[in-house]
Amino acid sequence: MTNIGIITPMNMKDRFQRWFKPRFAIMYPFGIIVLIFCSSDEHSLKLGIGYIIAGLLIRLWSNGYAIKNDKLTTSGPYSFVRNPLYLGTFLIVLGFVITLKMSWAGLAFMIALAFVYYRTVQGEQQDLLAKFGENYKDYSSKVPAMVPCLIPYTRGEKWPFSLDRLIFSKEHKSIVWITVLLIFFHLKTRLFIEHKALTPRSWLLIILAVTLIAADILFEVNKKSAKK
Repeated sequence: MTNIGIITPMNMKDRFQRWFKPRFAIMYPFGIIVLIFCSSDEHSLKLGIGYIIAGLLIRLWSNGYAIKNDKLTTSGPYSFVRNPLYLGTFLIVLGFVITLKMSWAGLAFMIALAFVYYRTVQGEQQDLLAKFGENYKDYSSKVPAMVPCLIPYTRGEKWPFSLDRLIFSKEHKSIVWITVLLIFFHLKTRLFIEHKALTPRSWLLIILAVTLIAADILFEVNKKSAKK
């Protein structure tokens, strides 16, 4: 029997390194502030939901192609933009900034996040250049870092979208928890801002949120059990 699921000093170190990466060090404290002070309404949700959905779809599409570290990924969305996962995340954050009516605070957060991503991309480019040499140099010269180009990059090794790769990436968790967050802000606005009673629709949303959380927990439990 393996020790899967036991937190060792080594993987605790990995967890702390992830938590305190610059982009997460910005997002986590800001997220706590948002949970406490921000709210949404139907109008702001309609304005922001498109960006959130677009960001999620880009991330789902990207994770079906991404082979990190071992190969230079130039397939799927990577043939149009070098960092589609970051682009997807940025669109999701923009959607939440609009949905939660963050105005100047949201703008400041977006600028800070853009700066952090710029620094991150610069560092990753150096690593990729050192690993893949001329292949990456040619790729980066023709494919933008964050703004997609219209003509796809056709050179390099290509492979098809993989559902297994997508599942392994755990990107489904983004859908689960973004949905839960949107439901949370809907309920927060209705109960504490508008001071209205819960409607049948609100109760259905609560059931949906609980179901999604339970499904995510069961997925993790079953996955750990299968590895033992």
